Amino acid sequence: MQTLTLFLIPAFCALFAVASAADLTHIPDKDFDTLKAAGNVAPTGIWSDGTTMWVADYWGDKIYAYNMRTKARDPNKEFNTLKDAGNTAPLGIWSDGATMWVVDFGGRIYAYNMKTKAHDPDKDFVLAAEHDVPEGIWSDGTTMWVKESSYQFDKIYAYNMRTKARDLNKDFNTLKDAGEQDSGGIWSDGTTMWVADGYRHKIYAYNMRTKARDPDKDSDLAIGNTDPEGVWSDGTTMWVVDRNRNDSKIYAYGGLAAVSDQGVGRDQGIQDFSMKIRGTRGNLEICVRDHDCEDGDEIKVDVDGRTIFSGEIDNEWDCYTLNVWAGLTYIVGLTALNGTGYKGDCSYIDANTGEIRVTGENVETQVWRHRGGKGSMAGIIVETAR
Repeated sequence: MQTLTLFLIPAFCALFAVASAADLTHIPDKDFDTLKAAGNVAPTGIWSDGTTMWVADYWGDKIYAYNMRTKARDPNKEFNTLKDAGNTAPLGIWSDGATMWVVDFGGRIYAYNMKTKAHDPDKDFVLAAEHDVPEGIWSDGTTMWVKESSYQFDKIYAYNMRTKARDLNKDFNTLKDAGEQDSGGIWSDGTTMWVADGYRHKIYAYNMRTKARDPDKDSDLAIGNTDPEGVWSDGTTMWVVDRNRNDSKIYAYGGLAAVSDQGVGRDQGIQDFSMKIRGTRGNLEICVRDHDCEDGDEIKVDVDGRTIFSGEIDNEWDCYTLNVWAGLTYIVGLTALNGTGYKGDCSYIDANTGEIRVTGENVETQVWRHRGGKGSMAGIIVETAR
């Protein structure tokens, strides 16, 4: 057991959930209208950790950063290292929280350290020879899917995250038959793959397992969102970049509903903890562990944006002490770093699972299930015990 004491200032973040249905409705209040003023006039790929939205710029050879709540630019979190790495035509982006991968028009995916922003060439991908017009990317932590935008090869290629080798069995070869002609950004909840299409100004949906089109989850885009590119969602809201330099904004759409933890591949996120302490200031203990029947799951746990645990979780509790104030809410985030560990006799197939426990004057324990790269956030609501 480990113990780490943190003194925290409360913050507020959005929940991550699992998307199940399209029926998207434009939500102007959640749009990002700050890109053009920042100089981000050729936006392409987007990715967020729930606090910051990163936006690649094709002409600027960089990745801009914006606060998710205020939409204001955050220069301290930007990537200005792309040009020196040779990544001069950035398109789609995706991160597991530790590494940012950036598609380049030249048929390569560059990797950068999220903390230092330095190029990490050992994690780069060299794409297949015919895959020379790549755009959107998304990963579940095990497979990296990369959209090819040329009409001749309008498909989504799959690559093994560890070996970087092609994984033909996981390719999507169904896009042309669906009528897509100008597809770009992609995003998935692990069950459905959504693909932005500029020709028809809509989002197409495909079943992740069968690769078949799922038209019931398709959605038309807002009138002004005529040149869609990058796509990202927190499971409730979907954001879609418009790369038209006269617009240069990110449109927000609501209507992605959370689903319960039923069946293989479904996510179960953590919920709010209602905790009690003695007096106005005290300690809470937050602990994580794997299920007894499995090992190898790797996670990251943050409290108010500060990492308290990162790595493989054990079958025994790993615990950390948090110094908190009554009357405040602290945000705990849990992210699956890998797709799945060794499951043994467990029934938790193709998912990263475990338990999280918070202890004060009361105790609350929850179970989570996430695929690699996915996660959830919840509040730790602190009150004085009476």
